[in-house]
Amino acid sequence: MRIIADKLEGGEEVALVTVLSSNLMQSGQPGDVMVVDQFGQVVGGDIGDSTLQEKARREAERSISKGLSRKIMLSNDDMLIEIFIKVFCRKDKLILVGSGNLVQDIYQIAAVMGYDISIIDNRPETLTRERFPLANELLLGDIVELLKSSEIDSNTSIVLVSHSHEYDEPALLTVVNSPARYIGVLGNKRKVTAYFGKMSAMGVAEELMYRVHVPVGLDLGGQKNAEIALSIMAEIQAVKYDRPGGFLSIKSLESSDGRYEEFY
Repeated sequence: MRIIADKLEGGEEVALVTVLSSNLMQSGQPGDVMVVDQFGQVVGGDIGDSTLQEKARREAERSISKGLSRKIMLSNDDMLIEIFIKVFCRKDKLILVGSGNLVQDIYQIAAVMGYDISIIDNRPETLTRERFPLANELLLGDIVELLKSSEIDSNTSIVLVSHSHEYDEPALLTVVNSPARYIGVLGNKRKVTAYFGKMSAMGVAEELMYRVHVPVGLDLGGQKNAEIALSIMAEIQAVKYDRPGGFLSIKSLESSDGRYEEFY
């Protein structure tokens, strides 16, 4: 359906609900479809009984939020309908510059989360399919030129972790003006402050430099590669959903005057 293509081209997520079987006499027959957008609105089609359609709409909205396609049976009194909900989710892309051990840990977490992963490096000894079997692309060669030719959009996150930080600066200069949703650099503050100074001298706008995350990752503690990788992916997710990355838990204590105080 054209409406699905239009939604996906616009960066939205949708679900296609298809009737598989039904005991309804008229509408809601096998093959009938409706389209639900990421906001839970029916934007096309009809599957019959209003109560069953509302149940299907809610299930489609839930499926989109989970990124999960599934088959489900719905009922309303003696009316039964079996539907298949096909979810069309936009794919988040992750570009990793470097192919060392930390990059391998970042890649493993991102792969579990369903990212399309491209890894760019100039070291053939570490940029191998054995180390990154699920990566969508392994790009070996000139890092800057490969970044220039990469497709970067608002669903793209970029993490710069080149060997000995040798190519972090030219890589950052290459992508800082891109539409990437997230740009993170592993290098320490001193190095990146120098990068910023150079970018400022080159006329790069301050708001572009401000969106670069350095040091990269949320403050979760831990110094092991896997722990750092987790903090990096956590920060990427926080930026994706425009969240501060704090605790979700709330603890309330009653004070002596009967008021409740919340502690985070």
